[in-house]
Amino acid sequence: MEEPWIAASFLIELVDIKFLLLSAKSITERNDCYITVFRDFKYLNSLLLGNIMIKVLIVDDHQIVIDGMMSLLADAENITCQGFANSGQEALNKLQEKSYDLVLLDINMPEMDGLKTCNLILQQHPTIKVIALTMLAERSMIRAMVETGAKGYLLKNVGHDELVTAIRRVHSGKSHYSSEIADILLSPLPKAKNKPQISLSSREKQILQLIVDEFTTSEISEKLFISVNTVETHRRNIMNKLGAKNTAGVVRIALENKLL
Repeated sequence: MEEPWIAASFLIELVDIKFLLLSAKSITERNDCYITVFRDFKYLNSLLLGNIMIKVLIVDDHQIVIDGMMSLLADAENITCQGFANSGQEALNKLQEKSYDLVLLDINMPEMDGLKTCNLILQQHPTIKVIALTMLAERSMIRAMVETGAKGYLLKNVGHDELVTAIRRVHSGKSHYSSEIADILLSPLPKAKNKPQISLSSREKQILQLIVDEFTTSEISEKLFISVNTVETHRRNIMNKLGAKNTAGVVRIALENKLL
C-alpha cells in the first residue's frame, strides 16, 4: 500500500505552507495559504479513497523507454498507463481517440519533436498536463519546454518514487522538476564568453526556421522552389557554422543563441 508515501509527500508541502503562513504579510496572503491547505487535503483524501485515477499516456520513440516507464508505474495506486505512442503525431491521434489526464513526453523525437508536440497537445487539449521525460538537461531546452506549457521536467534515470510523486503533483495542479533540473534552473547563468559571432545568410536563416518548424528536406525544397541538393548544401553549411552534429543540435544551438 502506498498511503504512507502519499501522506509523507503532502506533509512536506504542508511544512512549506506553514512557513508561508508565518511570513504572510496580509490577510489575503494568509487566506490564500488556507485555500491551498484545504485543496491539498481534499486531493489527498480523494487519492486515499481511490476516487482519483490518473490516466497516463507515454510518448517516446524508443519502445524500451516506454516499457521501462510502464514497469515503474505498474504497481502505482491511482495511476494507470492507458496507452503509449512512438511519435508526436501518434500521440495526438491517441488523445483524439481516448481521454487522458497526463502525458509523459520525450523531447528528442524524429518528425515532430517534444516542443512542437507539447504545443499542439495543449492547444487541442488544454486540460491535459504534460511532463517532459528526456535525457536533455540543457537550460535552454528546459526553459523552452516550460514556456511551451510543460508542468514537469524529469530525466529518464528517474526512480519509481519520484516518477509517481511528479505525476501526482502535476495532476494536482503543481509543477515538479527533478533535483538535477531544479539545480540547473536555480544556478546562476554562466558569465558570457566572447563567442565568435554566428553569421548566417538570409537564405540560411530561412532554411533554419523551416528546420526548427519540422520541415523535411523535400518539403523545404518544394516550399522555397529550390532543389533538394541545394537544401542539403545549405543544411550542411548551417551545421558547420553552428558546430552541430545533427538536427537536434541545430535546434538547440539556434535556441541558445536566439538566431530566430
